[in-house]
Amino acid sequence: MIRVRDLLERAIALEQRGEHGAARSLYEQVLAEVPEHPGALLKIALFEQAAGELGAAHAILERALRSAQTSRMATAPTRLAIAGLAESANDPAAARAAYHQALAEAPGHPAAAFGLGRLALREGDFMAAIEHCRAGLAVAPAHAGLLTTLGHALRLSGALAAAAEALGAAVAATPDDAAAWLALGNVCMEAELAQVETARAAVSAAPKIASPDLLERAVDAFGRAAALRPETVALHAHLAMAARYACAWSRSTPAEQALLARHAAGAAHFACSPMMAVALLPDPAAQRAGIGGWSRQTLPAPVAPARIARRGNRLRVGYLSSDFHDHATAHLMAGLFEFHDQTRIETFAYASDRDDGSAMRQRLRRAFAHWRDIRALADDEAARHIGNDALDVLVDLKGHTHGTRIAILARRPAPVQLHYLGFPGTIAYDPVDGFIADEIVAPAGCEPEFAEMLLRLPVCYQANDGRRPLPAAALRNSVGLPERALVLACFNQTYKLTEPFVSIWLDVLRERPDTVLWLWVPHALARRNLHAFAEAKGVASERIVFAPVARHAEHVARLRCADLALDVLPYGSHTSGSDALWAGVPLLTCRGTTFAGRVGASLCHAAGLPELVTESLADYAAELRRLCGDRDRLEHFQRHLDSERERLPLFDTAAFTRAFERLLEDAANGLPGRRDVT
Repeated sequence: MIRVRDLLERAIALEQRGEHGAARSLYEQVLAEVPEHPGALLKIALFEQAAGELGAAHAILERALRSAQTSRMATAPTRLAIAGLAESANDPAAARAAYHQALAEAPGHPAAAFGLGRLALREGDFMAAIEHCRAGLAVAPAHAGLLTTLGHALRLSGALAAAAEALGAAVAATPDDAAAWLALGNVCMEAELAQVETARAAVSAAPKIASPDLLERAVDAFGRAAALRPETVALHAHLAMAARYACAWSRSTPAEQALLARHAAGAAHFACSPMMAVALLPDPAAQRAGIGGWSRQTLPAPVAPARIARRGNRLRVGYLSSDFHDHATAHLMAGLFEFHDQTRIETFAYASDRDDGSAMRQRLRRAFAHWRDIRALADDEAARHIGNDALDVLVDLKGHTHGTRIAILARRPAPVQLHYLGFPGTIAYDPVDGFIADEIVAPAGCEPEFAEMLLRLPVCYQANDGRRPLPAAALRNSVGLPERALVLACFNQTYKLTEPFVSIWLDVLRERPDTVLWLWVPHALARRNLHAFAEAKGVASERIVFAPVARHAEHVARLRCADLALDVLPYGSHTSGSDALWAGVPLLTCRGTTFAGRVGASLCHAAGLPELVTESLADYAAELRRLCGDRDRLEHFQRHLDSERERLPLFDTAAFTRAFERLLEDAANGLPGRRDVT
């Protein structure tokens, strides 16, 4: 036995040094001395499993278990190995049984609790995962795997604050684990945005600001993760996006530069979350590469394209969205749905969102010939339902935005599948055949920016509802604005705000004491950073006015208090731009290098204000100074918008709908290069 003990000690030491071959040889010598030694059998089985010999590993583990039982030795280690082997073989039932057997012998065993928590999390039973993890943590309170799994389960169950606490403990236990820091950053970011959405839903008259530490914790966590794994694109993207939300440009700019460097170093393997790609990457080639890489890694492979002829006299068109409620997309598109010529177009709505009980939801239901609620359907089943409707064209309205069901398109439920409006850049996903744009947001020569066939509308690509109400202008003192000031407004989300543009605005404020900047900034950290940035530029912080959350009609009414709306790059004003123009507020824009940065130019042209489209940052700054020094010119633009509103192409919903229908008919009759559509 002394020799066996010596062999085991030497084998363990070799294994710890990574000398697995030599260690295995010693374990086999132990078995030569004691043929059914449970510990040596367990180690040999684990070597077999690592080599991919799952059948041999299972047989040896069964021997080890019988030997341990015969010898009245602990069986928990062997049962844990059996459970791990079952997980490798994709047999969760066997794994679960083995973990429970280990727990029966060793109540609260952290590894068994971790295994059961992990299985429950994978199967979507978040409450069970939480219960198992907490049981294990009662025995091993610093177990990083248990803490991380608990954090993920709490997040998915909606307990974001508790999830942040668990993940904070996980990074404290393993400060060198980049994945744990990423998880902590994600849950803090999600909690921050959830608080903003809660405030938006409450629509209180008082400003609602998220907890002041969540966004700061997210930026710090993403920064820690990126420092640990600088080769990982996603970590730089998360850091840059969170820092943008915080208006912490000293942190976002280096992260954005790191993203572009990673693309330059390995474009073929570059992948970036799509919304982050359009917000952070002004290089169209990097955008397309990042979105395409993400789509290939994340979305299901598509089936072969359909070969289906036209099905009838009327064009059958489906719209797929989770925004068929009181949402910005619905406010833009409601008129289009209502203006469809029902003698030529038969419309189908595929709603994957909840019924919010709003007047907008009821309006949309009335606009469609057919309404299909697919919220509870899995992608395959939803695709079958859409396929049964025998569409000619399916129009996806979400792309890579929150609530998307774009994986439905992988099943090819329609012969022609297009993307429109929801996502401001290429979808770069094979089941999407065409992308609807116009000649300004997608000018001639930009085709390499898109994986899809470009389908261009004759005026602005953005639908607008020319029948939406136009409320009377609010009183300036009711929205916190000085009565006689020149009000420069930007109501874009803070992740769109970039240092070059904010610097220009503040330079103008410093030069013109009669001017204030009006922003929508619901994040406490971003407010602090903007105030500090303004003070450093010699502008008193009180000259930045922060607007609270408001309902859509109230928002348009208060917008009418502004003198000029300000656009930004690389991701400019979209709905916020058309809202301003509808409210009679001219929009100063700068033409960008990507779709997301060219929308403002398209809006201004369609609103009859092409002179407000600048071509460089220097031109933008110069034009802003001219406008601020010429109130008569600003008032001229405002009168133009107010007097011509019903005749402007941007708000002519009937004409837009006719052009949109012609585009759909052309697409149904065959996209160039699409030999599969007959």
